[in-house]
Amino acid sequence: MTTSRALARTTATAALAAAALLLTGCMQGGPAGTSGATGSDAAEAPVPAAFLSPTAGESPEGALADTRMTYVGFGGGYQDAQMSEVVEPFAAHTGATVVGDGPADLAKLRAQVESGAVTWDTVESSPVPATANCGTLFEPLDTSLIDLSAIPDELPTGECFVPIMVYAYTVFYDAQKYAENPPTTLADFFDTEKYPGTRGIEGRATPSPGVYELALMADGVAPEELYPLDTDRALGVYDRLGEDVKFWTTGAEQTQLVQGGEVDMLIGWTGRIPEANLTGADFAPIWDHGIMDSDVLTVTKGSSNSLASHALINWFIGADQQTAHAEGTAYPPVNPQATPTLSPEFARFDVTDPEVLPQLVKPDHAYWAENYDSLTATWHDYVTH
Repeated sequence: MTTSRALARTTATAALAAAALLLTGCMQGGPAGTSGATGSDAAEAPVPAAFLSPTAGESPEGALADTRMTYVGFGGGYQDAQMSEVVEPFAAHTGATVVGDGPADLAKLRAQVESGAVTWDTVESSPVPATANCGTLFEPLDTSLIDLSAIPDELPTGECFVPIMVYAYTVFYDAQKYAENPPTTLADFFDTEKYPGTRGIEGRATPSPGVYELALMADGVAPEELYPLDTDRALGVYDRLGEDVKFWTTGAEQTQLVQGGEVDMLIGWTGRIPEANLTGADFAPIWDHGIMDSDVLTVTKGSSNSLASHALINWFIGADQQTAHAEGTAYPPVNPQATPTLSPEFARFDVTDPEVLPQLVKPDHAYWAENYDSLTATWHDYVTH
């Protein structure tokens, strides 16, 4: 596909309008069961001893037989794999009835919380919205109910979220086009004289953490000196790419641009490029100063199934569950004890590889959360004009 800046403007505006319209949830919740009530009643409700001081991946057998809850992921085959590999086994073990819904949408979640009609319980998110809305849309987690020792210190965790998989936001290049002199650094992406060709970059109205950071590090800014972000300088680096740029607004579009041979280099997510390579493309990653990030699980503020949601999150990060999740979704696990068998193609993009992880940079989610409106507006204005 071909996406111009004008088309990106139309796409981004439409996305914002659609988000504004999606203000109501569609799932109906059931009885709270053992998860108890919400609000002050929930604070006073005793937690069954069997749920305290848990081990990651374990939960009391049959203890949630009276619970009906909702798991909300990002939809598609990715969530199908989550349901079959992790959520449904949790339901079978604990006796809970777990209904899937999605894709996760912040406007829908906000509408539920503000109306007091919460039907979403455990919700997949990204660290920035989970940080920005911690305590308002997302419930601060009770760490006595989740075994966080299963999560390495290098991975992002927050008061309201726990990571369930990791990925990198970085540069990928056509290994055939640049076979004689392959790019090796982040700066090479922006060097169109040494590496001529079409570039693919993010055109979403709500950008990923990393859009500014990658450009700044390519321009010589050290990772420890990134914040506060110099957005003008970052956009100046993007200007070096000229007009031979194509924009993606979804993960699927990343794959399509690579599959169709429409870009020679692309900044995107590690989970999307292997899909294109399996259908004939040959793109390789550049790990140098790539951005490491994750998808996370949260508990909706006002959920009547808080205890069950904590139990599901604790189950999700167990070694066996992380192994199954990685094999089902092709995203690397967060639990280092997991032992997934990945295909050779997906293994090439494993950001948890000991040789890869030290090269990656963690974004400052708290900074992004605090400055999200201005960072988003600046990027939106850039890609639509």
